[in-house]
Amino acid sequence: MIPTLPVEVTCPQCRTKYQAQVRSVIDVGQEPALKEALLRGQLNAVTCPSCGALGVVTTPVIYHDPSHELLLLFVPTNLNMAPTERERLTGSLINALMATVPAEQRKGYFFQPRTFLTMESLIEEVLQADGITKEMIEEQRARSDLLRRLVAVMDDAQARQVLIEQNRSRIDYSFLLMLNATAEASAARGQEALAEKLLDLQSSLAQQFSIVLPEPLPLDTPRDKAVQALTSIADQQARWAFVAFNRPLLDYAFFQELTSLIERSVSPEVERLIELRSQVLEMVEQLDKEAREIQSVKLQILREALESPDARQYLKEHVRELDTAFLSVLAATLRNAQESHDEPQVERLLQMNELVMATLQEGLPPQLRLVNQLLSASYPDGTRQILQDRRGDWEASLLDLLQQLSAELAEQGRPQSAEHVDKILSQARAFVEPESERAG
Repeated sequence: MIPTLPVEVTCPQCRTKYQAQVRSVIDVGQEPALKEALLRGQLNAVTCPSCGALGVVTTPVIYHDPSHELLLLFVPTNLNMAPTERERLTGSLINALMATVPAEQRKGYFFQPRTFLTMESLIEEVLQADGITKEMIEEQRARSDLLRRLVAVMDDAQARQVLIEQNRSRIDYSFLLMLNATAEASAARGQEALAEKLLDLQSSLAQQFSIVLPEPLPLDTPRDKAVQALTSIADQQARWAFVAFNRPLLDYAFFQELTSLIERSVSPEVERLIELRSQVLEMVEQLDKEAREIQSVKLQILREALESPDARQYLKEHVRELDTAFLSVLAATLRNAQESHDEPQVERLLQMNELVMATLQEGLPPQLRLVNQLLSASYPDGTRQILQDRRGDWEASLLDLLQQLSAELAEQGRPQSAEHVDKILSQARAFVEPESERAG
């Protein structure tokens, strides 16, 4: 992993000065996750430790993608660098990159980086290398502009509907995805009211335009039903989402069922289904490849955490990486160590798991921390003790949270987990209901 560099940042809101770690050398061959961070505008994102303001540090960046033989250099114009300084900077960034690339993998394009004056133009080049044309980029910009204008008239129903009617051709599944991503980003910034309005708009548009929003099917869904659900989706991106949501269902039996359907069909339906099968096979292959790349990145983070002299601090600095994929890699690594009877490694990984859980708990709201503690405790004695000891810290809203969690688990096809949450919910109700009766 290419190391980060410390820079001093001044918060534009509260003027607090703090140190942040940024990346100037981006090699997506070594760290695939950085490509997504770049495309999402999250590369070199920072958070003020004083007021929590979010921002992005603008710094020179060299981007390397060996699969496309891309070497792109971004030098911000506000640096006002003289030509000699620019050349020196370019040389130092290339040298830093080459120091991490084996000699046999260094090619001629390493000495001819393409320079970009805006990060937007560099991102366009990355997208075009992936087969995304300028027309597709322009269409995405048009959708972004439509979303911006819709947000501006969010509280004016008449103006909003006029804008929707004028842009019917742009309101599709892709636009609803953008709406959802914007809602999530708004919620992360604490703009809960705006996030709720955006999700309401998404739901309204989906109903108005009859757009099917793919969702995970229960894991016990019969394969013929899964095939039927897939073949009913016409939008390409919606089909992608269905495949991503339901990858575990797309097994050998699924493709057998799809092949059987093809054999029972007649032209031109046969041609459509054969093309669909090819597309889905490619999607599955790409998803599996991306999953392997993500696992590689998460495994590297786990190794660095285990080798770090201060694992707790390392995990805090990489808390955004401690997601479901990381926890899966940690669990698999622990399982392998247990099967190999490597007791010292098992002990290290168990300690690491505790540190990870503690780090994740620190960033959760109090109610969610309590839910996590309840789920980790033994039932019924352990959960009852926690509810009793923490009675002054939780309110009736905890019941709503547990009920929502139970419903989500049931929808995901995890009935045993949902039943466990229901039992804890019953315990919590027993604490609240007598109090309500006394108050009455």
